[in-house]
Amino acid sequence: MIRHKPSFTLLDGLIILLAAFAFGYSALVVYGGPSPSSVVVSAGGKDWVYPLSENREFAIQGPLGITRIRIHDGSAYFTESPCDNKTCLSSAHAHASGDWIACLPNGVFLRVEGDATEGQVLDAIVR
Repeated sequence: MIRHKPSFTLLDGLIILLAAFAFGYSALVVYGGPSPSSVVVSAGGKDWVYPLSENREFAIQGPLGITRIRIHDGSAYFTESPCDNKTCLSSAHAHASGDWIACLPNGVFLRVEGDATEGQVLDAIVR
């Protein structure tokens, strides 16, 4: 009587299971989370993009002078402006995708881009 070895062993099943787990985990890491939000600052026909997750301060030159912007703890806001009314300094901090603030007299516009945050409802998406 001739005995045949099983073609599929327990070790084969373990290797397939580990490979499936590794594939699923790598797909989750690469595609699973929302894209990080970024701050886009526009002035004088130029755009600057900064990650919202990194604390920093920077200055943008506008027609009236320098506007200073701070990114801190996931929010972006104006800290100094050369305009007369200084309305932009008292505006709410921009932290969620779609938020924006502007210093209109100095021509500096700041907006947050990235995936919508949890619980945020979108009115429309334009492509």
